[in-house]
Amino acid sequence: MGDQIIYLIDTDVLVAIRSKKDSNKLYNHLIRMATDGDLKTVRQVFDELETFGEGYRFLFGHKSKFVIPVGEQYCGAVQEKIELIKKKANYLYEQTGSKDAADPWLVAVASTYRYVLVTNERRESPKRIPAACQVPELRCRCISGPHFLHEVGLVPQINPAHISPAAFFADP
Repeated sequence: MGDQIIYLIDTDVLVAIRSKKDSNKLYNHLIRMATDGDLKTVRQVFDELETFGEGYRFLFGHKSKFVIPVGEQYCGAVQEKIELIKKKANYLYEQTGSKDAADPWLVAVASTYRYVLVTNERRESPKRIPAACQVPELRCRCISGPHFLHEVGLVPQINPAHISPAAFFADP
């Protein structure tokens, strides 16, 4: 794999993109990234997308390009991270009340494979994905949707007024 960066995207980012005037261009780029293996997600994200209605139906035609293979998501190494999450970041389950929520799987998969997790969840909250990504045994890079869009060249610059001071001044 070398220096290739693989991103693992959360539901909230896929949903937020719909509000951008150039959302079709952005989605098409994400689909190309998924086709190339540079962007992935877990099965549970598509389960969550279904609850957002018809506006996301087109993504389901590309689900197989986005969703990591079952053997990779449910392998022993990822299961070990899920057990760590239950002990050290159980709040990821409490947020939704679901026993099969996307958040724990996103963190476990990103941590196991060293993917960059992309979520719009608040970095300041001690009970969200970014906090779980800082647990020493789970540590993985976690960035926001706007940061991701900038990093992959879809947004040429980010307005500093849109950046959270807490995220900016946080230790990497």
